[in-house]
Amino acid sequence: MAKEVGAVVAATRILRFLAAHRRSVGVTEVARSLELNPSTCFNILRTLTTEGLVAFDAATKAYSPGLGLAELAASALDGVGAMRLVRPHLEALADRFGVTMTLWLRTGPDRVVLIDRAEGSQMVRIHMTIGQRLPLLIGTLGRCMAAHSGLPEEELARRYAQLRSDALPPFATFPRQVAQARRQGYAVDADNFVSGITTVSAAVRDGAGRPVMALSAVDLSARLDRAATRRLGEALAATAEEIGRAFGSRPAMLPAA
Repeated sequence: MAKEVGAVVAATRILRFLAAHRRSVGVTEVARSLELNPSTCFNILRTLTTEGLVAFDAATKAYSPGLGLAELAASALDGVGAMRLVRPHLEALADRFGVTMTLWLRTGPDRVVLIDRAEGSQMVRIHMTIGQRLPLLIGTLGRCMAAHSGLPEEELARRYAQLRSDALPPFATFPRQVAQARRQGYAVDADNFVSGITTVSAAVRDGAGRPVMALSAVDLSARLDRAATRRLGEALAATAEEIGRAFGSRPAMLPAA
């Protein structure tokens, strides 16, 4: 078994910790939260800052993710061609159904990040910011991810307890929703994640069958009746399957959860 390099492991944990926060964080909080030696933590943060992976605010003495991370992420995405492959599908679905289409990339065992979007021609549209990060199990994309993740129910329950939304259903309903998403290939959420908003999602799986991306359509609930939602879901499921086949000859994109 290969020996891990402690400093690299610590640096990776620090980067993930900073990325999970929506504010700058001081070295003391980072060290305490990750149970690192303060001096070691400070030296790693200073090195990451020098390399451009972390930004340092001299006024507040706090750290946040740096632009260097975006450059690395863009390079990784270009390597698998994810956005180039999926972009035409997003635009076609947005035009066909008049919804905002989003593409979410799984970035680890418990997070997804918004990497692309296409907006329909409706006068009033839902706008989402590229780079937004969400928990893996949130909303409809979470049900689709869970449907193919192979996580035991105890682990799903632990992660589900950490979620926050406008009207989060009790966990008792989650396994049934996951099973339904697995059967029909898509999931629907009306007004639970965000009041007044309906989301429809389908998971894209890599050559190993693991969920690596999610297609999500977002629109005002008033514009999506049951029949329209079903047609949209079926279209997303078919598109996700088509994209997944394109990844079929590629190596697995993620380590096991």
